[in-house]
Amino acid sequence: MSFLVGAALAVALLVVLPLVAHFLRRGRAAELPFPPAALVKATQTSARRERKLEDRALFSLRALAVATLAVLGATPLVRCSRLSLARGAGGSLAVALVFDDSLSMRATPHGKSSRFERARDAALHLLDSTRAGDSISIVLAGTPARVALAATTDLSLARRTLKALTPSDRATDLSSALALARSSFASGAERQRRLVVLSDYAAAAPPPGDPPPWLPLPDLAEKLPDCGIAAADRRGTRVSATLACTGADAARGRTLALVSGKKPLAKLALEPRAGVQSVTLPATGAPPPPAPLELRLDGEDAIEEDDSAAVAPDTRGMRVSVLADETESGAATGGAPLVEQVISALERDVTLRPLTVVPDQASDLAADALVVLDDPAGLGPEARGALTTFVEHGGMTAALLGPRAQARRIGATLEPFAFGAVRWEQPSKARGADVASLGWLGAEAKSLADVRPSGRALLDVGHTTGARVTATWTDGAPLLVERELGRGLVTTVTLPSSVSVSDFALRPAFVALLDHWLDAARRRRGLTTSVAGTSWSFGADRPVVTGPEGPLRLVETPDRGRIATPVVRGSYRLTSERGEEIRTVGIEPEEITLEPTPPPPGATVAASAPSGQLLDASAEVAYALLALLGLEVLLRFRRVGTHRRAR
Repeated sequence: MSFLVGAALAVALLVVLPLVAHFLRRGRAAELPFPPAALVKATQTSARRERKLEDRALFSLRALAVATLAVLGATPLVRCSRLSLARGAGGSLAVALVFDDSLSMRATPHGKSSRFERARDAALHLLDSTRAGDSISIVLAGTPARVALAATTDLSLARRTLKALTPSDRATDLSSALALARSSFASGAERQRRLVVLSDYAAAAPPPGDPPPWLPLPDLAEKLPDCGIAAADRRGTRVSATLACTGADAARGRTLALVSGKKPLAKLALEPRAGVQSVTLPATGAPPPPAPLELRLDGEDAIEEDDSAAVAPDTRGMRVSVLADETESGAATGGAPLVEQVISALERDVTLRPLTVVPDQASDLAADALVVLDDPAGLGPEARGALTTFVEHGGMTAALLGPRAQARRIGATLEPFAFGAVRWEQPSKARGADVASLGWLGAEAKSLADVRPSGRALLDVGHTTGARVTATWTDGAPLLVERELGRGLVTTVTLPSSVSVSDFALRPAFVALLDHWLDAARRRRGLTTSVAGTSWSFGADRPVVTGPEGPLRLVETPDRGRIATPVVRGSYRLTSERGEEIRTVGIEPEEITLEPTPPPPGATVAASAPSGQLLDASAEVAYALLALLGLEVLLRFRRVGTHRRAR
């Protein structure tokens, strides 16, 4: 404490002066014994009455006011350890706040608040040090990273946004969150930039960038023991579960129990080891589906929320049907068609069903998520109707058009893949695909830059309502065309997989395209199981989604229609005009096993943003002093009223 601070606080000693003066203004009278005085009733002398405090409440208020006045004098000189933002040479700030709302932030050290609560309190303290004219943006680091508040100078809105944040069971996407936060500085280049990260850094090390991050709470990276149930599903008379633990000590001595309501069905002791482990428990005596089952871990760890999980009713994987001719679409060495071989090689939880013809009944496609037609010769009325109904109910279908597109049989068309005439151009005039138009496919798109097909299908996209070209040839002709149909999606490729036409199916882009279709089919068809943060797409439908935290809000999007994003693990019930459906949300195992890492060097002490600034709280203390003076006035008026009534 400096001399000035001590001198200012010494003013509070003046509180005792009125009391001391009151008691010293009269000396103590000498007492002499006088026996007859015992016969007279004792009375208090006027001197003692004068020395007695008449109004203790009023004296206390005045003493407190003097003490507050002393604090007011010392306030501008006190160095506060509360988090704050430094301003360097002054001027306005542009603050980008990266807030981690992933599962690992739920961790609670013994006897302390959770990481999430501490991070939110720190964010509010940082917001207290902002001034009018400063801008702030808030980016959330739970997967997928997203902007909770675009850069704004409305500090009250920023405060409301922070207070409204809630923890989730998402995984961590810190790299994308930092990229979003840095991009928010583009419109405020003239301001001093501050990139604040409130995270435990339980993620892969993000790439460096400018400005460097500042981590004002490095203790969030404290390693804490945790074991959690990532996912669980029921398969016949058994339940399979995936567990993840940070270390052997977190799993040692703990038991996994399968329960139905309050009735225990089976128990299993965990193997004391770190990492991910898969276990199986018997479900003997369990009620038949869709009766709910739950897995529970006994014992205690840092995250209580991941110690229980709902068991998915059935996760046998999605079914994909493929219509392809082995003689035309197979490899030169023989075997299944290339489309089937690639899907199997992707090692997805997929059940393949080869087709010889497209079913005439929509019910035959009800269990499918994706239907792929390789060089179809056209569809009859019944097959078109079945395929259209399948797509409208959330399915996805794709057709790779080849020479048969032009030689289709009488009465058959290529609807819903193409409307109007489809012409097979041979020899093809294409000189490779336009890689720029395939940017959404990733780095593999470059492999199509020099593809030289012997032929290709030419589409008249203008005849197809709602169609959009997602990839083109170098001459501008469509390569890929997509069209929304109800809840589902129809995709058309103007090249078949046949190696006699081109080596399209042998290039990495073909594998990436099928992988993209599988992901899209999972999202649109609706995953029976998914991880927290994965969006469900419903197209034009408006189902009621109810989960562990109540109804789930539907959001309108321009490309996927209505979507809902569950962020908490558990069971969700979807109710629509088509009936009810149960979906189960789990946790990404890596979010549990990936422990916090030490912050980057220099991230905890930033010269541009120290944590111990001189903060002037004079205004707050002055308001407190005025309040005390107001209370004194009210108290005096009350005493005057009481004396008048007494007269």
